[in-house]
Amino acid sequence: MLRKIFAVLLMLAWGSALTYAQGTEAKEADTKKVKGGGGGGFMVGVSQFDLNTLNDKLKTKGFEDLGDNQIFFGGGGYGIINGKILLGGEGGGFSKDVASSTQKASLSGGYGFFDIGYVIFSKSGFNLFPLLGIGGGGFSLRIVERAPSPTFDEILDNPKRETNISTGSFLFNFALGLDYLLALGEDKEGRGGLLLGIRAGYIFDPTKADWKMTDQDVLKGPDIRFTGPYVHLVLGGMGASK
Repeated sequence: MLRKIFAVLLMLAWGSALTYAQGTEAKEADTKKVKGGGGGGFMVGVSQFDLNTLNDKLKTKGFEDLGDNQIFFGGGGYGIINGKILLGGEGGGFSKDVASSTQKASLSGGYGFFDIGYVIFSKSGFNLFPLLGIGGGGFSLRIVERAPSPTFDEILDNPKRETNISTGSFLFNFALGLDYLLALGEDKEGRGGLLLGIRAGYIFDPTKADWKMTDQDVLKGPDIRFTGPYVHLVLGGMGASK
């Protein structure tokens, strides 16, 4: 389902860009075309990651299904140079808990990107831009026994009631962004207000998962990756110069 939504948004955004490029030329008197400025805000949405091998291993041990879609929370910001070049950054993550009859597993993941983009449409408060992000991220898996609360002495006698293993990756992000500036104030220099936006993209993870526990390698771990599509909504603030 997420892949279908991503494909529809991609076609709509690309169609809007072509219509603008092939249509009438922008009027010089259009005072709502962004010349520069910047914005940023809170992001929330749905992401898909390649978790199949981990999910299969967990299910063989009696754990619940991780599911295909993960709820993402994060934030980001950018600046626009000369009305076209966009530079910024973003980051965020997710967390998902599953349980078996005797254990609880918590999978969390996070990443950050340096973004560069180019504004291909800017008019009447709207900005449309492709983005390329380069960065990194990692997964962490925490496994805990599901047992009655221990006493302090029991913890001292047997502290290995919890295991944490993690992995890291080098990542690429390919996305289309569409932002709208809902102006709340304006003067001769520019205007500012709320930023309402959407990002539809695809993260590519070229590296194989390399699991570690503290400073020790974990052998034969599942090859999970951040690779997959996403759709995120953005709510924040933005300023634009005339």
